[in-house]
Amino acid sequence: MTIDLNRGHLRSRSWTPRWRSALPLTATGLIAACPTGAQAHVKWFSNVVNCANTPLPPWSVIGTPLFIALLVGAVLALLGVFTIERRVLPRFETLHQMHADWKQRFNRSAAWLLRIGVCVYFLSLFTQDSAARMVLTPELKAAGAWVGIVQLLIATLVLWKRTVPLAVLGMLSLYAYGVWAAGWFHMLDYVYFLGAAAFLWLDATRGASQHYVAFTLLRVSAGFSFMWVSIEKWLYPQWTYDILDHELSMVTMGLDKAFFVSSAGMVEFCLALLLVLGRLSSQVASLILLLLLVAAVPLVGLIDAIGHAPLMIVLFIFSASQNRIGYRTEAARKGADLGHVLTFALAVPGFMGLYVLAHALAYPAAGELWTGRTLLGLAMTLPLLWRLVRTSPLLFPVRRRSWHDLGGMTAQAG
Repeated sequence: MTIDLNRGHLRSRSWTPRWRSALPLTATGLIAACPTGAQAHVKWFSNVVNCANTPLPPWSVIGTPLFIALLVGAVLALLGVFTIERRVLPRFETLHQMHADWKQRFNRSAAWLLRIGVCVYFLSLFTQDSAARMVLTPELKAAGAWVGIVQLLIATLVLWKRTVPLAVLGMLSLYAYGVWAAGWFHMLDYVYFLGAAAFLWLDATRGASQHYVAFTLLRVSAGFSFMWVSIEKWLYPQWTYDILDHELSMVTMGLDKAFFVSSAGMVEFCLALLLVLGRLSSQVASLILLLLLVAAVPLVGLIDAIGHAPLMIVLFIFSASQNRIGYRTEAARKGADLGHVLTFALAVPGFMGLYVLAHALAYPAAGELWTGRTLLGLAMTLPLLWRLVRTSPLLFPVRRRSWHDLGGMTAQAG
């Protein structure tokens, strides 16, 4: 089996039973069938959100029987998804070849679609109440004409490719205002705005030469945002409990709140990992996340639709395009399935440790930064960082490489 990294389709003569062709979708769907409530962003609706409060110690979460059971179930489910996906993909050779040109055209149109989405999004922000206008997200508000002027300029300048860099500067200025007003720790939920800005900048200034890098930055930033807010469901469960006790009391369907919130966080984390590392499952995970965001709108209202609009556009783009990260890492080495599962197993405690470490940096308790809590958080993060360093050459290659080049590069890294 070979993989054309330029077109992203498979060429193989191996045969796989027809009935297996539905299994990647089925396996990913089983992950999504777990309780997935509380998809609305808790910081927009909960009355008890306070980032300055100390999060739960990660070890008190990971050590519970419920979390261990959820983690083991997620590992087995992801192993099944990646393994079946690898066996099924050769069956889609003809489909890949038939739609290769269409996918290339869609990839070239993705920037245009995102630009239209950004335009509509900032126009919707501009039409809000000027006395307390949403700056970038629903919970960030500011009075003053300058906010509306910047939003209107962004919505206008983003429509023309030559003026996109100016629109990107406007987006970054509003993100910087959010950092100034709410703190950089608070704004880590919205890293996907930075990914979208980088994508638009590279498309406008570098074009096709940085196409892969632009898509990778957008995908990784979106995956990071989903993982980060899923960690909040575990380390700040009271935020989601507050929503479930009031606005969304019906979605638990009688299930225990602790089980419901922990399961929702695990499902979201799994889908985010598939979004970044999956192949066919990446497109399915993108579609599932998109449907979950859309399904939350009738429950929590228009604010959720406005706030998630850019992310919905990004997920739509991912659901309709192949994930070259997944094909690249698969082509680079044997045992990629186990490697992805190992990445997940390290990412769950690693992101928890990173969350605790970031919180300690943002809100040092009584001037004491390096406490036992932060040192343990650093220790939990290091294995994940080690894993990312080892795999980063596959995600951001210095130059476009063939399958054999990638294999040699991985051998040298090992």
